[in-house]
Amino acid sequence: MKRLTSASVLAIVGLLLASIAASAQSPLTSNAQRALQWLQCTQQQPNGQIGSGGNPIARSAEVAFSLAAAGQDASAMKTGTVSLADYLKTAVSTDVGTNGELLLARASQPNSGPTTTVIAQLQAAKGSNGEYGADLFSDALAILGLRAAGQMVGDDVVAFLEGKQNPTDHGWSFDNAGQFGSDSNTTALVLQALIAAGVKTNDVHVSNGFQFMASQFVGGGFTSQADPAKPASDPSNTPDANSDELGIESILGAALQTDQNWAPRLQAAENDLAGRQIGSGADAGALAGFSKLFATTFAPAAFLLRPLTVSGLAGTKVTLLACPTAATTSPTPQPTPTASPAVTTPRLAQTGAAADLRPTLAGLALLLLGTGILMRPRRRARRS
Repeated sequence: MKRLTSASVLAIVGLLLASIAASAQSPLTSNAQRALQWLQCTQQQPNGQIGSGGNPIARSAEVAFSLAAAGQDASAMKTGTVSLADYLKTAVSTDVGTNGELLLARASQPNSGPTTTVIAQLQAAKGSNGEYGADLFSDALAILGLRAAGQMVGDDVVAFLEGKQNPTDHGWSFDNAGQFGSDSNTTALVLQALIAAGVKTNDVHVSNGFQFMASQFVGGGFTSQADPAKPASDPSNTPDANSDELGIESILGAALQTDQNWAPRLQAAENDLAGRQIGSGADAGALAGFSKLFATTFAPAAFLLRPLTVSGLAGTKVTLLACPTAATTSPTPQPTPTASPAVTTPRLAQTGAAADLRPTLAGLALLLLGTGILMRPRRRARRS
């Protein structure tokens, strides 16, 4: 049997290292880049915030979270000399849900301001029944923010959310009274909040919650409130970007990306989301929806397969695209993803980093290289 030559060893090492670099990228990385480009180039204001109306703190915090998924510091996104991080440092809100998102951003971005003040605000907002906000959407965001910042939440907090689960369809409604009916967006957030709080994924509340999420997967993507009594063409049965994003994040947060039932839904939702990205014109890179801004802020995180149960900057940095000029702007071809996303097991905010095989593979490659070099004197001795 012929032994490996040094050239062969070096070739193997090169292939291994190339595969390591390739595996660190999501197939939809370019989609995330174009979404971030649109957010910076068309939505960032002179004071660094994202969006000019509505709730700029929430939208800015969502973009900061998406930047963290791309391994980018919020200071890298700027208009002139003022960055998104500069804006977030001074952002102040009294709204529970907004503070939950602000805390999630600050826990993920090292230069976006202190977490202590926001933590104190959320802890002071907690009621005796374990409720933080006036609606379940805000309550879930508060829990996700606190867990991202390393804060414990009590059993009463978990019990409150579990007690609001619809006993009929097992979803959660936006409001505490359940008068609006269960919807996938609120359910996806609550599921991630419960998981971040330490509830196991095989817990009956979580497993039943995903049964509801399955009922909201219609037409190749997630819809907010599917209505089986209406035709497939009805808007209620049409997937949308916001529902896709939160649905994707809930699957990842529960580590269901390799589950035989959920892996195909994850792939289809990613494809559906990519298909909703505008390919050309002034809004190239944005996600189509009732509000393009609201539909796009979390899109990069979804494209990069990052759930809301993860905090900190991603280890792999995705390059931010420069703003196009009027003279060079041209339609951007939109890829049609077909390969399964190279997902990795997400880490819960409270448990540390997920297993990363890249150092191990690199070590094996170097060991193989060293072995080949050490064997060379022996081969020469035998030949002589």
